Amino acid sequence: MTDPGTSVASPRPALLVVDDDEANRVAISEVVSGLGADVVVAASGLEALRQVLLREFCAILMDVRMPGMDGYEAAAIIRQRERSRRIPVIFLTAHDTDKAQVFRGYSEGAVDYVFKPVEPLVLKAKVSVFVELYKQAQEIRAKAEQERRLLEENLRIRGERVETERRLRSSEKREAAILRSLPIAIYEAEVADQGVTRTFLHDDAVRRLLGFGLDDLDGDDRLWIDRIHEDDRDAAVQAMRQAGPGGTYSVEYRWRRADGGERYFLDQGVSALAGPGDRPRIFGTMFDVHDRRLLEQQLLHAQKLDAIGKLTGGIAHDFNNMLTVVIGNLDRMQRTAGLDERSARRVDHALQGALHCRDITRRLLGFARQQSLSPQALDLNRLINSLSDLVTRTLGERIEIALKPAASLWQTHCDPGQIEAALLNLLVNARDAMPDGGRVTIRTANTRPGAMARHRRPDLPDGQYVVLEVSDNGVGMPPEVLERACEAFFTTKEAGHGTGLGLSTIHAFVRQTGGDLTIESVPGRGTTVRMYLPRHVSGAGQSGSAEASGPRADLPAALDGEVVLVVEDEETVRRTAVNTLRELGYRVLEAGTAAAALRVLERDSAVTLLFSDVVMPGSANGHELAHEARSRWPGLKVLLTSAYDGDILGPAIDQAPGRFLRKPYRDYELAQAIRDAIA
Repeated sequence: MTDPGTSVASPRPALLVVDDDEANRVAISEVVSGLGADVVVAASGLEALRQVLLREFCAILMDVRMPGMDGYEAAAIIRQRERSRRIPVIFLTAHDTDKAQVFRGYSEGAVDYVFKPVEPLVLKAKVSVFVELYKQAQEIRAKAEQERRLLEENLRIRGERVETERRLRSSEKREAAILRSLPIAIYEAEVADQGVTRTFLHDDAVRRLLGFGLDDLDGDDRLWIDRIHEDDRDAAVQAMRQAGPGGTYSVEYRWRRADGGERYFLDQGVSALAGPGDRPRIFGTMFDVHDRRLLEQQLLHAQKLDAIGKLTGGIAHDFNNMLTVVIGNLDRMQRTAGLDERSARRVDHALQGALHCRDITRRLLGFARQQSLSPQALDLNRLINSLSDLVTRTLGERIEIALKPAASLWQTHCDPGQIEAALLNLLVNARDAMPDGGRVTIRTANTRPGAMARHRRPDLPDGQYVVLEVSDNGVGMPPEVLERACEAFFTTKEAGHGTGLGLSTIHAFVRQTGGDLTIESVPGRGTTVRMYLPRHVSGAGQSGSAEASGPRADLPAALDGEVVLVVEDEETVRRTAVNTLRELGYRVLEAGTAAAALRVLERDSAVTLLFSDVVMPGSANGHELAHEARSRWPGLKVLLTSAYDGDILGPAIDQAPGRFLRKPYRDYELAQAIRDAIA
């Protein structure tokens, strides 16, 4: 017999590496070997399927192109099997980088793409996430198994006590005391033709878990069954009816407590004969598994958010390419001589709309964690004013907004996208705390830790800080909730309406910048959240925003003899850049792929600057093109650009030679970036 208190050993996580090239298998295995997981290799799709049948994997790293069965076919078959359909598949490829093939991979169930040659740090970071998720899931399963064994053991003891009642009478009081201390409600039930009669034991345990006393439950034969969620009721009753003499049953359902709150219960029982001629009776327990179910749902939600973030990055790439064309052509139209006032006004309105779309796309990338962090000197007052429309739409008409910016506000140094996401998250929390409407105040201030006596003191060293404060007059939080407000996955919202990651993420971000976050709340009076961000001293008179400089009429032009090679696979984007650079006086050459660009460089050695997109079709991307071109023509200047961001782009930009210009860009931004790259 297994001791229910003994922990259940979780199987060691395993990674499956599938590649027909032995060198690739060895290299990839070396990269992921230090993540605390067994590494299993397979040389083909068929061998991978056999391995999946033999054991469970926390992730599969699958080559796309393999003889016989390729990676897409193998992934599709893996997704068809119930046991393996949830295993994350990461495709490895050096060829299928076009959007159609990437879309096919995601439609076959891939969670990510890694393009060869593999960047070890990137691959290890991606795979480590799934190893950790697997370990967490195993811990949850192990805990559930341990709880199940404990319940089975108690049910066995209960059944034996009934059948050997005279011999165990002396230990009845001790057993009852143990059972009262467990988080379970014990009952006896009888299944009859007219329904189910359920009698609970141990009033204190029942009141703690169900909210009812024994008198309430014994006096109403329908109370237990009527409070089961209507979607779960039939399954719960049927499970009890199908448990024959000596049989067991286990069913999970939602049950409405006396306070109206619904919680998940695991109901397990065993059917036994009390005596000759008696009707079979069920001895069982209701175990509260609500917190465990919420944790499982939060884990699933986190995985969904990760998938949504990757999808958002791909959509934003297409938007940014289109916006590059629109913004570039509108900039050129603004500079057109002889444009009448009405047409100029229309062009300006269209340009402002396109720039607004660019800002929205950047915010989407920031919220989805797909945007690279770009700390910069930041004026919080200016940022809050730029978000006024978005703030109004977020809070709705029933919420009154009060802005109280500080005069002569110091600058801080942080990522504006993170600040925007944090501010909007706090506003959503404030809105939810005022279901009948109310008032939200957004305040900024300069402060020092020594001058914070009237506030809850943050954990900060002495220095100068900028405060961003969001306060509401909503329902507030009691002390026990306020104590846990910044814990990951802790939320007081209903299931499906909150992940519990908002305040914890904001707190982690603020601490990373060198600041701190405090929360003050009084039930019935509202909540105040303050973010303390370190003052940015250098360049205090200038904002780090790229928009602060604004478009200039005198775009920096080309010098004599300067030649720019534009490499871009999107023809409309390439044409827009080429036309702008020719207007600036550059001699411009163009190519649609990395291979074509190398051929152009071989024909024309007078090229001054290589201006290339990063992600392109073909065997080489812009990052690889830049390294190859610089190795063959050391004097060549490089400027890279891309509509992608985040995890897809980060490693390439960090290791790329030359400078980088993010799409969509204005004409003056392109002109200045070209001059800076050539200088």
